[in-house]
Amino acid sequence: MLDRLSVPRRALDFEDYIDIFRRNVRWIIGPAFAGIVISTVVAFLMEDTYVSQAMIRVVPQQISGDIVHSISSQDVTDRIQGLAQQILSRQTLSSLISSYGLYKEDLKREPMEDVLTKMKDAIRIGAATGLSNLQATRNIPAMSIQFSYHDRLVAHKVCEDIVTRFMSQNSQDALGAQQSADTFLKDEFEAAKRDLEAVDQKLQNYKIQHQGTLPEQMNANIASMGALEQRLSSLTDNQTRNSEQRMMYETQLHSAKDRLAAVKSTNATSAVRNQKAMETEKEIEDLQSQIASMKDRYTADYPDLQAAQDRLAVLKRQKDEALKAPAQAADNGPESTNSAREKLDAQAQVEAIQGALNALKLADSATARDIAGVNAQLHAFQSRIEESPAGEKEYAELERDHESAKVRFDRAQEKFQLSQQSLSMEQQKQGESLELLDAASTPTAPAAPKRALIIPIGIVGGLLLGLILVGVREVRDTSLKNLKDARLYTQLSILGSVPLLENDVVVQRRKQVMWVGWATATILGLAIMAGSVAHYFLSKS
Repeated sequence: MLDRLSVPRRALDFEDYIDIFRRNVRWIIGPAFAGIVISTVVAFLMEDTYVSQAMIRVVPQQISGDIVHSISSQDVTDRIQGLAQQILSRQTLSSLISSYGLYKEDLKREPMEDVLTKMKDAIRIGAATGLSNLQATRNIPAMSIQFSYHDRLVAHKVCEDIVTRFMSQNSQDALGAQQSADTFLKDEFEAAKRDLEAVDQKLQNYKIQHQGTLPEQMNANIASMGALEQRLSSLTDNQTRNSEQRMMYETQLHSAKDRLAAVKSTNATSAVRNQKAMETEKEIEDLQSQIASMKDRYTADYPDLQAAQDRLAVLKRQKDEALKAPAQAADNGPESTNSAREKLDAQAQVEAIQGALNALKLADSATARDIAGVNAQLHAFQSRIEESPAGEKEYAELERDHESAKVRFDRAQEKFQLSQQSLSMEQQKQGESLELLDAASTPTAPAAPKRALIIPIGIVGGLLLGLILVGVREVRDTSLKNLKDARLYTQLSILGSVPLLENDVVVQRRKQVMWVGWATATILGLAIMAGSVAHYFLSKS
C-alpha cells in the first residue's frame, strides 16, 4: 500500500471561521461559563483583607543648627530603617500576635515561624509620596505604616499599636543615642583633663626644680649678669678710691702725729704758729675743692664725702681756735698760750684723721662684702647658663606634651559642651522627631481580593481555554468539512452533493439530551455561584 501522503491544509476564509464557530459553539460557551463559575467561587470564598494605614512625618530640629548642633551621626532614613527592623522583629511580632489574638486558625495548623512570616508580610513600612509643603517647593519627608488583616477593627487596632510603638521607640532611640554619645564624650573629656593635669604638674615640677636654668630665662640671666658686672666694676672703683684716700689719710696722720710730738717737746714760736695757721687755711681750701668735686659725683651719704666734711669742720674749728689763741696769750703770756693752742690743734687734727680712717675702714668692709655677694651671684648665674642647654631637650618635650594635651583638652571640652546642648535639646523634645499626620484608619471596604477583577479574568480565561480546545479539535479533525475541501483535496469536479439524512427521533432525542445537560450545568453553576455569594455575606453578618 502506498503510504499516506501529507497534504497541506488550505487557507481558511471567513466562511470557514463561521462554520468552525457554529460546529464548536458549545466548546466555547462551556469553558467560558465554567470560568465564570470558578472565578466567582474563588472570589467569594477568598478571605477579605482589610488594610489600615497611618501616616507619619519627620519633624526637623526646632532650634537652628547654627545655634545648637546635633551630635547624632545617624541619618533619618537609617534610623527609620532601624526602627522598622525592630518593629518587624520576632519579639515584637509575637507580642502583637498574643496581645490581639491574631491568626488563631493559622496557629493551629502552621508552625509559629510561618505565622510570623505571614504577619511580617502583612506589615508594610515605607516612604510616603505625594506630600509637599504649602509652596510645593520640596517634599515633606514622611512615611506610611500599613497592616493587612481579615478583621477591619483588629487591623485598625494593630496598626495604631505599631504606630505608637514606632514613635515611642524613635524617641527612646534618639534619646539613648544622645545619652550614649554624651557619656562617651564626657569620658573623653575627663581623660583629656586628667592627662592635661598630669603633664601640667610635671612641667611645674620641672620649672621648680630648674628655676633659673629654663631656656626662656636665658636672656634674663644674661641681662642680670651684665648688671652684676657693672655693679662689680663700680664697687671695684670705690674700693680703689678708698685705698687711695686711706693712703692719703695715713700720710696726713703720720704728719699730724709728728707735729703733735714736736709741740709736746718744744714750744713753737709765734712764727711757727703763724705758719701753721697759713697751712690750715691752705688745707681748708684744698679740702673744700675736694668736697665740691665729690658732690658732683656722689650722693650726700657717700662715706668719703662725709669724712671730708667732718675733716673740714675740724679744720675750721682749729682755724677759729687759732684766731682766738693770740687774745688768750696776751693775758697768760704769749709763750704758754701759743704752745697750748698748737698742742690742741695737733691733737684735733690727729683725731679727725683717725676718724676719717675709721670711716674708710667701715666703707672698705662694706664694699668687700658687696663684692663677695656680687661674685657669688655672678657664679650662680654662670652655672645656670652652663646648665641650661643640658635640660633644653627635656623641657622642649614637656612643652610639646603640654601643648598637645591642651589642644586635646580644648577639643574634648568643646565636643562635650556640644553634647550637653544636644542632649538638653533632645530631653526638651526640640530635636528631630516624628509627628503623626494621619492616625490609623478604620477600613470600610476590603482591599483584597479584587472581585471586580477576578471574575472578568475568569471569563476571559474560560474563553481562551475554549478557543484553545476548539483549535485542538480542528487540528486533529482531518475530515472533509465542505465542498471546498472536497474540490481541493480530491482534485475532482463536484457534480452535486447528497445531504446527511438522520432519523428524526434520534435527532430530537439528541437535542433534548443536549438541552437538559446544558440546563443542568447552568443551574448547577448558578447554584454554586449563589451559594458562594450567600456564604460570603452570611459569614460577614
